[in-house]
Amino acid sequence: MKLLVLGATGRTGRLVVEQALAAGHTVTAFARNPADLRADDERLTVVNGDARYVDDVRAALKGQDAVINTIGGGERRLISMTNVAIVEAMQKSGVTRIVAMASFIATPNFEPTGMMKFFRRLVRGMAADDVAGVKILEGSGLDWTIVFATLLKNKPRAGYHLVGLDEPVTTKNSINRVDAADCLLAALDDRATVRQSFLVSGR
Repeated sequence: MKLLVLGATGRTGRLVVEQALAAGHTVTAFARNPADLRADDERLTVVNGDARYVDDVRAALKGQDAVINTIGGGERRLISMTNVAIVEAMQKSGVTRIVAMASFIATPNFEPTGMMKFFRRLVRGMAADDVAGVKILEGSGLDWTIVFATLLKNKPRAGYHLVGLDEPVTTKNSINRVDAADCLLAALDDRATVRQSFLVSGR
């Protein structure tokens, strides 16, 4: 499969790129700072672009079969702005398959604990951009899958599991980034996940 990875220089995005190449995919890594990635595999192309701009994303989508979006971070309205551009670019390009990662704080499962209980408004503000981004994907008409991940950690592979609809999660729940990358790639190949969203946590 020809796969475009957005957020490819991030800590999770890098792992998606590595694992996608190991699985035999041809990967285009999309990044604002492409020098942060070494294109030392003949099946890896690194392109410069900003996912907030439709034309940048559309250019990177040429010849692709699917997209994995790992863009995250604390920039104001980053998720909603990039999702608007990504959806428009995909619609214009005719690429329909996208798997996107989102934060668990945007799910009904999340329960603030400790000091977060006293800053619920702040937590809601942090989640608002993710919620807006999810709604943009859900209304896009694309073949989307949304993977909500619990707190991401940089530890070795340990596996993951799907969190039940009624199972509460807090910042004590976590998943290793390598396992989150596994889950994103598994969802990409699983047509049963099309237009579905689910929450994953580590084992």
